[in-house]
Amino acid sequence: MKPIIALSKIFARYKIYPIDKYISQSPVRHFQHIYPENYFSSQIEIFLREHIYKPVQRGADLPWWGFEYFTNKSDRRVMVISQDSLAGDAGSIVFWACLYSVLNPKDEYRKFIQELGFAFKGWETMWKQLCDWKIDLSFCYVTDASKVYKKNSWEDKDFDKQKSKELLEAEIEFCNPDLIILLGAKPLYLLDRTKNYTFVVESGNPLLIKGKKCVVAPFLIGNGPVGNRHGMGFKKRLEIASDLIVSMLSRV
Repeated sequence: MKPIIALSKIFARYKIYPIDKYISQSPVRHFQHIYPENYFSSQIEIFLREHIYKPVQRGADLPWWGFEYFTNKSDRRVMVISQDSLAGDAGSIVFWACLYSVLNPKDEYRKFIQELGFAFKGWETMWKQLCDWKIDLSFCYVTDASKVYKKNSWEDKDFDKQKSKELLEAEIEFCNPDLIILLGAKPLYLLDRTKNYTFVVESGNPLLIKGKKCVVAPFLIGNGPVGNRHGMGFKKRLEIASDLIVSMLSRV
């Protein structure tokens, strides 16, 4: 479990996961209670042990990783970077991705969330898209873009952008993925403000960020069929990104 501890120590510098906030009804504790034998239940517990400190700002969604991601097995590793973390509760996991390995049918997902007061409505959409991209979820790591709020702030979107960038770059370096998928403009602009999202997402070409190959895809939740007002619509942008992702994963 050395990689999990090392990863956790990177996050601990930013004090975004105070363990005292992870009460029994938080999503991660609910998951651990229902699936105590699942690998993520034990690994996230090891992860959280490094976070013994008082809250100093609003927290963030926990990252998720597949069973084989931090093993020595040779395979294509994919890092998915979502939008900024806006979780209002402690203990949420990005996309509720921990459920990918234990739930498939939507009815089972509804059963899981019925004891909680909130849910991630796009769970099935994200799961299906990752599968359509031919990503082996065992070798997948999912995280949010901006995760570090300004000190003493609990306000929505009041991020410390510099510290958020530092943390995300440290995650990339540690996780060492073969391919990074950036969902929407937020992760792109956090990592490289000089890039133009519209141009990049419609170009059909990968980027190189921190020495890693990256594909920018539109964020999948909240995009209607009309898409953006200027340039290509959402559906076309997703098609361009999907073709590029599948092509790159077939030769990584």
